[in-house]
Amino acid sequence: MARTLPPRPFTLRAALAVWLVIAVLLLVAAATFISSAALQNLDRAGSIGLGSLFGVVAILQLVLLLPLRRGRRSAREMLSTIGILLGVPILVRGTPGLSLIAGAMLLAVLLMWLPQSSDYFQLTQPKAKRKFRLPGSR
Repeated sequence: MARTLPPRPFTLRAALAVWLVIAVLLLVAAATFISSAALQNLDRAGSIGLGSLFGVVAILQLVLLLPLRRGRRSAREMLSTIGILLGVPILVRGTPGLSLIAGAMLLAVLLMWLPQSSDYFQLTQPKAKRKFRLPGSR
């Protein structure tokens, strides 16, 4: 019998929507980089590589959205890793169009880790709370 999930909090629904928009924007950016590489002779490898990277990241994000909807901690952790590893360097570099996407990635990461979202993940995949222990003690 299928287990019914508790209602998703607003923060997680917002994060899902932001991740979906980011994935679509990255697919558009990937298509733009690859098509511009096909039309010009200079710097083709760089444009194709960046377009391919954005396409792979977008597809990975789309694949992770379903488990995130179901409250899987692993999807939250993977999307957080993607968001931080790609978002921070792009934001620091200050590339005009991509900075908006990077800022949205970091916003989505924040939304997934707010207390309301964390409580949802605790309900869907309960994790035993550990008591603080000193190293080496049992």
